[in-house]
Amino acid sequence: MVPMTDRAVARRARWMYELGRARWAARTLLLVLPLLVVALWIGRPARLVGGLGGLIAVAGFGLAMLHDRYARAVQTGVLAGIPAFVLPLLIQAMHFHPLRDEMDPCVPASFLSGVLAGWVVSRRAAEEQHQRIFWAVAVVTTALTGSLGCSVAGGGGVLGMIAGVVAGSAPVVLRAGAARG
Repeated sequence: MVPMTDRAVARRARWMYELGRARWAARTLLLVLPLLVVALWIGRPARLVGGLGGLIAVAGFGLAMLHDRYARAVQTGVLAGIPAFVLPLLIQAMHFHPLRDEMDPCVPASFLSGVLAGWVVSRRAAEEQHQRIFWAVAVVTTALTGSLGCSVAGGGGVLGMIAGVVAGSAPVVLRAGAARG
């Protein structure tokens, strides 16, 4: 066997380190990928699931490779976005259709589930040392996750959910920022 130089040992050690980080970051995919399979299974458009889901998966993995706080933010965002993903789909599955002049019930459901998701994200962000970046990553992940379900109500459902996330999270984040500052 040929003796290894210091440079070869350092290269091999760096490779093993990066491989370990990638393996650790792949844990975020264990949360995202089953959600995407469920979205396809319940009939969400494959292009929507591929686009949004691919963005969540790639961003989640990439951010988790950077730091643990980003992995926690992605996980929090996905978990907080699940009610926004499920509630409009449940309303549609119950065949609760409005009369001609009434608003689609998925829009207020998207807003309310967004408020709940925003509150969960902001409460979790208040516990973090780097609150603003955690909040930003988690809110974007929540919005992408919730959009998989809220899109059944069209653009109004997605905008309602995003407005709900911001409305639900802003007071807690602002209060936490004021308490720190």
